[in-house]
Amino acid sequence: MRDFRSKWASVSRGEIVVWPALFVGAMVALTSLLVGPNRGDLEVDVALASMSAFLFGALLAFTIVRTRERLALVHGLVAKGNSSLFSIYQMMAVFGDEDRCRIRALIDGHLTDQIDYRLIDYHIASPTFLQLIEAVYAINPGTRQEEVVYKELVSLGIDMGEHRALIEAATGQAMSPVEWSGLFLLLLLLLSLITVLPGGTALGALVAGVLAGTLLTLMILLRRLDLLRWHERVTIWEPTNRLFRDMGQDPYVPREVIDSGRYRPNGRIRVVDYPDPYPVRAT
Repeated sequence: MRDFRSKWASVSRGEIVVWPALFVGAMVALTSLLVGPNRGDLEVDVALASMSAFLFGALLAFTIVRTRERLALVHGLVAKGNSSLFSIYQMMAVFGDEDRCRIRALIDGHLTDQIDYRLIDYHIASPTFLQLIEAVYAINPGTRQEEVVYKELVSLGIDMGEHRALIEAATGQAMSPVEWSGLFLLLLLLLSLITVLPGGTALGALVAGVLAGTLLTLMILLRRLDLLRWHERVTIWEPTNRLFRDMGQDPYVPREVIDSGRYRPNGRIRVVDYPDPYPVRAT
């Protein structure tokens, strides 16, 4: 039962693409053959299918464009945040050992805290961010060089706060249940009409099955875009792992990310298991 729930969760998050698309395509093709010529008026079916296809295509295209823009904005802001964290890490070299080690440990703790949660739940990692920024602001520079660097650190902290607010605002703009319901109703209507249109021919049923699988694949793509997981390997995991290594730390990767195939790290890493259900990360 637990394995079934895990698989279903993977499907609902868009992590599995091929098998759901093949299953839906096969079901539509088989149903089309079974229905055969037992259908209503062909002209009416074609008109309904045309209207449904137009509405579904227009809504899907608009939604994909919107979610891609949101994804690009979030990825860009996350990259700026990581760059700022690395700048703080390097600037701490001019301060004493106590301040340097404390701030660098807080940077590592904040990064691992962000990874513990999904990108759409970016706000949950705010406490460690605030702890880091407060520690940076609390630094007491003792030399002229430290004063100059401290001003830059304060400026970076202000910029990071702005970037974080923009990320939290963007991640909160996920698709609503009403939008998903409308898309799924149009998809079901379109699949039903595609099923009866071939009239029982083998070639028509095959084309209907391929078309059904393609439509479902587009819906899965939209789901991954909405969850901010599209191209996450090259935009999130690889840059974050490089950041860890640049700071002299082993990358921090959840085991579930590795097991699901979302990312395959190389070299020595820190692997974390989550025994509690998301978003509990107390143990």
